[in-house]
Amino acid sequence: MLCKCGRQYAVIILSILSLWACSNQDSREWFETEEEAIQYGLRSEDFEGSPPKILSAKEYRGETLVFFDLAGDFGAASISRSEKGYSWYRSTPHFGFEGGGDYSTGGFELSTESGVKIPIICGKAFDSSIEKKVLSGDGPQKDLTFTNGSRLYYSIHEADYNALEVSPVRAGE
Repeated sequence: MLCKCGRQYAVIILSILSLWACSNQDSREWFETEEEAIQYGLRSEDFEGSPPKILSAKEYRGETLVFFDLAGDFGAASISRSEKGYSWYRSTPHFGFEGGGDYSTGGFELSTESGVKIPIICGKAFDSSIEKKVLSGDGPQKDLTFTNGSRLYYSIHEADYNALEVSPVRAGE
């Protein structure tokens, strides 16, 4: 009787260890270069046949950040580095913006896999006469331009979100 119980416990313990080992496996794709990881990440974000447009890739606080337009939604991701190479890492959802005005602005904190938290302000201009946006309240004024045919704008900032102001600049102003 003691042997039979011992085998049952051993089977249960082995099953638990197997489940734990499987749940801790990294299923992400790893690449030799950052560029390969970025291209893979953008392809994996493909939305209903609409490939994302890269807005920019920037180095910030030792992290590579990628900003992209996914069918009019704003996306942000980072590239993780390890002994395995480089991998796409996205911790936040895409941000869609509702019309109803000339433009819409929001903010969020992007977290990288290594734990760096990066405050982002972003938005979308719906009025086609808006040529750019100007960000103030975070040091010198900063022009936020539209890139790659997108109407999205964004910036990394250091100030409190409520202290920021985003103003439109229209043609002829």
